Amino acid sequence: MKLSILKAKVKRNNLVKHAGKYYIDETSEIIKHLNAQGKSALLGIQNKKGVYTIIGEQFVYYLTFSGKSEEILLKEFIDELHENGCRIGTGYLKFKFLYKNIVLNNNDKVWLHNSATMFSLWNTILYLIDSR
Repeated sequence: MKLSILKAKVKRNNLVKHAGKYYIDETSEIIKHLNAQGKSALLGIQNKKGVYTIIGEQFVYYLTFSGKSEEILLKEFIDELHENGCRIGTGYLKFKFLYKNIVLNNNDKVWLHNSATMFSLWNTILYLIDSR
């Protein structure tokens, strides 16, 4: 998978626009750090407190507000987004106000910034899954 193709997809998904100042790519320190640990981190979001949600080639890497660093397979993350969406409901206004975080099965609260960013991340992950 070429990074230039992924960045074009991210641009079309408006991830950079929706994430704004929280958008990070391969030039950020956290992605360099993760990749130095043998991860395949590509891009994502990180807030000023250091909490991040980063898409990799096979995993979503995240740091919770409590300081817990974990990873989850892309497909499992998509399944969790779908499950949470079904629990909340499908109305746009519900997504608009409720998708700042997602709670995974192990009670980790993963930061998504807002519903628009969540949808952009979702579409980017689906692209990565389909491109394999």
